[in-house]
Amino acid sequence: MAPLFFFPVMMLSISIFSISALPHSLNHQHQQQLLLQFKDAISHNHTSLLDWNPHRPLCNWSGVTCDLSSHSVIALNLSHMNLDGTISSVIGNLSSLRSLDLSNNALTGHIPPQLGQLFRLEKLWLYRNQLQGTIPTFFSACRSLYDLELSHNQLRGSVPPELSRLTRLKYLYLGGNNLTGTIPHSLGNLSALAELYLGDSDLTGTIPQILGNLSALVILELDNSHLTGTIPRELGKLTHLQVLLLFKNNLSGTIPTSLGNLSKLRDLELSYNELTGTIPRELGMLTHLQVLYLWKNNLSGTIPTSLGNLSKLSELELQENNLIGTIPRELGMLTHLQIIYLYKNNLSGTIPSSLENLSKMRELDLSENGLIGPIPPELGMLTQLKLLHLFKNYLTGTIPSSLGNLLKLRQLAFSENQLSGKIPDSLGSLHQLRRLYLRHNKLTGEIPVSLEGCWMLERLHLSYNKLWGRIPR
Repeated sequence: MAPLFFFPVMMLSISIFSISALPHSLNHQHQQQLLLQFKDAISHNHTSLLDWNPHRPLCNWSGVTCDLSSHSVIALNLSHMNLDGTISSVIGNLSSLRSLDLSNNALTGHIPPQLGQLFRLEKLWLYRNQLQGTIPTFFSACRSLYDLELSHNQLRGSVPPELSRLTRLKYLYLGGNNLTGTIPHSLGNLSALAELYLGDSDLTGTIPQILGNLSALVILELDNSHLTGTIPRELGKLTHLQVLLLFKNNLSGTIPTSLGNLSKLRDLELSYNELTGTIPRELGMLTHLQVLYLWKNNLSGTIPTSLGNLSKLSELELQENNLIGTIPRELGMLTHLQIIYLYKNNLSGTIPSSLENLSKMRELDLSENGLIGPIPPELGMLTQLKLLHLFKNYLTGTIPSSLGNLLKLRQLAFSENQLSGKIPDSLGSLHQLRRLYLRHNKLTGEIPVSLEGCWMLERLHLSYNKLWGRIPR
């Protein structure tokens, strides 16, 4: 009797197993069909998705990640695969998808509205393609989204205020498109936002004061647009901010002193605006600052001595303003400085010998000011220097022979000063020198034959002096 009892149990077990396995099999097959349809929307002049075929397990396809238990597709990473064509709407049926990365390809067309069906989606990277159309409002339905990056496409229209419904959003990158209109005030409600990039666009209007409420913000990039008005003092409340880029806009008014509260700031770029007033001495409190760009504004007053506190500063660019006074000797304390651009101001006084301490200096441009006195021989200690521009000042004395130690120098420009004496033979040691500008001075004597050692010299300007001799070959 035992065999008769055992047989139905075996049949029942097989039936249960078959029924339980059926949904998974159908789901797996359905996802495979969806991805093959997605592949069909992409031009076939590439070899990136050759392993996308029915004869291989779906979860082994390139760029496909599956959940270990359900075997549902949860991530597609197809970045840098030379894909072109369009994004198929069928992608919206992959209901378990959490991450979709199609960045750095050549995809065209519009962003399909079916992506709004992906309620589990957390990360969407479509940046650096050729996508067109507007930024869809349906993204506001993807409430799990924390990373949305659509930058550097050909998207147009405005920034949808509906994006403020994405309360989990930490990274919002929409810049590098043809966006117009203003920055929605509602973005100030994204309390979790850490990085906001809306730059390199055609946005107009003012910077909303409410952005000062984004207390978690680390990066704020609103550069290279058409923004007007003043820089909101409320930005000084963003105490976690490390990068603030507002350059190449039409901003006016003064630099808020409240920016001195941004104790974690590493990069401050306000160049190419219409800012007026003085450089706030409070900026000297930004002890983590590495880059300070304030060039091409209408700033006046003196260079604050407090900038000597910026011990981590590597690049200081204050050129093309209306700054007066002397170059602070305190700048010589900034031993990490690699670039100093102070040209096209109204600076006076002498060149501080303290600059000799800047052993990492690569580019020093103090041209087109009202500097007087001699060229400090100590500049010959800046052995990393590649560019030294002092032209269009009122410098006197001789050219220091110590400059022959600057073996990496490529550009030396002292034209339109009142330099006298001979051209030092030591300049012939500058084998990497490409441009030597000494015209319009009071130099005398024979042109050094040693200049033939400047093998890479492309331009040599010695006119309007009292030199004689043979031009070096």
